[in-house]
Amino acid sequence: MTIRLSLLRFVARALIVLLFSQQLALAAPATALPDLGDNSAALISPLDERRLGEEFMREARATLDILDDPESTEYLQSLGLRLTTSARTSSSFRFFLINNSAINAFAVPGGFVGVHTGLILAARNEAELAAVLAHETAHITQRHIPRMIAESQRTAAPALAAILAGILLAASGKGGGEAAILLTTAGMAQHELNFTRSFEEEADRIGMGILDGAGFDAHAMPAFFERLETQNRLNEVNVPEFLRTHPITGRRIAESRDHAQSFTARRNPDDTDFSHIQARLRTLAVNPGEAVKNFRATYSPKSEKRPTAADRYGYAVALLANREIEAAQRESTQLLALKPDFLLYRMLRAEAEIAAGNNSAGLDRYARTLQQTPDSLGLIQRYAAALLRARHAEEARALLDRAVRRRNDEPALYRMLATAAGEAGRPLEAHRAFGEYYYRIGQPRAAVEQFELALRVAPSSYYIASLEARIKEIREEAPLLFKNDHNPGSRNPPPRRTAQRYF
Repeated sequence: MTIRLSLLRFVARALIVLLFSQQLALAAPATALPDLGDNSAALISPLDERRLGEEFMREARATLDILDDPESTEYLQSLGLRLTTSARTSSSFRFFLINNSAINAFAVPGGFVGVHTGLILAARNEAELAAVLAHETAHITQRHIPRMIAESQRTAAPALAAILAGILLAASGKGGGEAAILLTTAGMAQHELNFTRSFEEEADRIGMGILDGAGFDAHAMPAFFERLETQNRLNEVNVPEFLRTHPITGRRIAESRDHAQSFTARRNPDDTDFSHIQARLRTLAVNPGEAVKNFRATYSPKSEKRPTAADRYGYAVALLANREIEAAQRESTQLLALKPDFLLYRMLRAEAEIAAGNNSAGLDRYARTLQQTPDSLGLIQRYAAALLRARHAEEARALLDRAVRRRNDEPALYRMLATAAGEAGRPLEAHRAFGEYYYRIGQPRAAVEQFELALRVAPSSYYIASLEARIKEIREEAPLLFKNDHNPGSRNPPPRRTAQRYF
């Protein structure tokens, strides 16, 4: 029941966003739209797609188990950037991780790609993971959902919102009943969440070109799909989720194999980062004690393989999570000696030092690492968290403030900034950051409450005007949610029992 209400709420809010944007489009001067050989761009513009995709993400953060692990998230986004650069698209993409053991990934209009942790753990190498991401990237660059909806002009807007709600439901692993109802209600004769066969084949072809341009062997795509299909035949009970949402047939595999022959076979790039993140996710997938036990098994003389550097990294992460600090220090020291400049090892070593009570040594290592890698958001998050634990709130606040200016779509950064600002004695900044955090995780009412609290401590008309404008913007996005509320923009709004201050 909760999932169904969440989906219906999303559809209602998404339709308001889409209809509002269409009104703006009618009032704006005509602009050139890409020629896709159909009328999808005229019905649903790229700007409409982006707005709906952002609304989808806010709902997804409130509904799905999105993994907030800085190292894994940064790796996935970095790999995605390699692929979108190869695709030569002007759109910005956001790749995000869902803590789900199913082998699956999905694309949302507007440049959003969700990836289940189960997919990363199932891939044998980085090229196989990149193949799936390239396929999903192609679905977005080719605007497959808008093109499908364009065939039914009368129901274009509700159909797009309903399909996005169905994707949300499928990603949650709750089944497809509500999605089928929503799709039928929207006028779509489609009872499963999948693209048409022609779009799947087009995503394969375009995706292989993206894969090759990013330096990967294009043959990795048909190879991975064939392995999933073989797994499906051998175990029909546990069908990989990717096959449910992206049906693979013998003909499709044969055609993708044939198309792969048009690309020069190549050795795939070094997948050191992939193997280490895969080991990290194996640790996060179970409780720390079980993870330690699993990795120790690879050290056993009875083990069929010797532990790799990635295995040793995963083992050290598991030891740290299990509070076996001395053992984690030894492992991290040995790893760092093998590869002194490897970012994951340097971050692990800093965390181990701090866990052992050597705050100054750990913070110093973070500071020196940041000088060498200033653009790493994963590093910034870990360093800021360490600064907060060491009661260096103002230093953490300054670091996070710079980070959110570069990456304003990451809720975790706003949450950390709010905490740092509150501890640094900056209530206005704390409430504003909390407001942006709640807005981005799909809680607009909590966001408005935080902005109203910020209004109470705003020192000047400049801040007041900015806060009132933000409150108005959020209220207009979800008018039904605020229907019976007091007049927006009041400098002294009535107190709310649910208003939250600092974490």
